[in-house]
Amino acid sequence: MLKKMWCFFVLLFIFGFSATLMGNEWANYYFPDTLGSYWTYEDQDGEEFTRYAIEPQDFDGETYRAFSYDPPLEDWADYRYHIHSYFYQVGNDWVAFSTGEEIENAIKALVTNKLDEGVMQPLREQLDKTAPPGVTFDISTTFEAEAQDYFYLFPTPITYNEEWDSMAVHGKFVIRIDVAGDPNEVPPGGALIFTFNYNVSEIGTVKTTETVETPAGTFEDCLKIEFQAEIGMTLETSPPMEGTQSMLPDNSKSLTTLWLAPNVGLVKMEQESENSNTSKTFELTNYEIKSTESGSGETN
Repeated sequence: MLKKMWCFFVLLFIFGFSATLMGNEWANYYFPDTLGSYWTYEDQDGEEFTRYAIEPQDFDGETYRAFSYDPPLEDWADYRYHIHSYFYQVGNDWVAFSTGEEIENAIKALVTNKLDEGVMQPLREQLDKTAPPGVTFDISTTFEAEAQDYFYLFPTPITYNEEWDSMAVHGKFVIRIDVAGDPNEVPPGGALIFTFNYNVSEIGTVKTTETVETPAGTFEDCLKIEFQAEIGMTLETSPPMEGTQSMLPDNSKSLTTLWLAPNVGLVKMEQESENSNTSKTFELTNYEIKSTESGSGETN
């Protein structure tokens, strides 16, 4: 049961050339976002969405550049912060996506969508099989997630093979089993409480430049950025139980790779987890980058 829960959490979090380029120039080179530009991506299942560069928006006295999506994201469980940014900032030090609230929404949605079939239903079935006569169980769950405010896509200017902290999330998942019936079978306090504390940390690295083939064409000198995420978990029980921590698997890792083409932006994404045999991919199929001068630009 614990191994299934562990894999479930893993899947939540899972599934530069010229030295004279500085700050925003680096960002505009690898992450162009001229108003009216668009990019269409297709995943490994043939599902498509289009990202549009739209008017900037102001929040709390700060200006954020913005994207919209077609079709709009209807289920937060489908959100992936590496590619589904809505608001972001391009500064002298970073291209950073404002993702904290979105990541929290995505985690909670995944838990809501998958919890019953993946964890709670097997748990209920097991309790029904093993419950002593006259003992009943009532199971409830709570979930908390807190993500850092920004996902840091890449530094400006870009430096190779230097790590940075790109994203972090921590929180807890609590299963409470209220027990009623035979007093000899009811635990102190009338409940068994399992608290899974989790922590996700992700490190970004600009590795190299590569030529990448996609349905939208072949792109040379693409920036290859790797994001290594590690997921750790601890378990607390009430009443205390011995040996519970040894039941948890070792920390798990996932790898997300992005390729950004000069004057185009993101052209490909791959996401893999060591606890899953499947991978998630997105490839560019169509795009248009508007020119800042004329309103027209590169198209495919």
